[in-house]
Amino acid sequence: PDCHRRFKRLEHLKRHMRIHTLERPFPCTYPGCQKTFSRSDNLTQHLKTHERRE
Repeated sequence: PDCHRRFKRLEHLKRHMRIHTLERPFPCTYPGCQKTFSRSDNLTQHLKTHERRE
């Protein structure tokens, strides 16, 4: 990727690289939901939307 972002921590670089690779290793575990996320904190936030609907 032609991205010039710099990171001091390797884990931050790896997290950022998912933007370019479209890797989404965090699937929603709610029955019937097909959404996936590149970051675990985004999944956690998403799961709260299912809690509000119940």
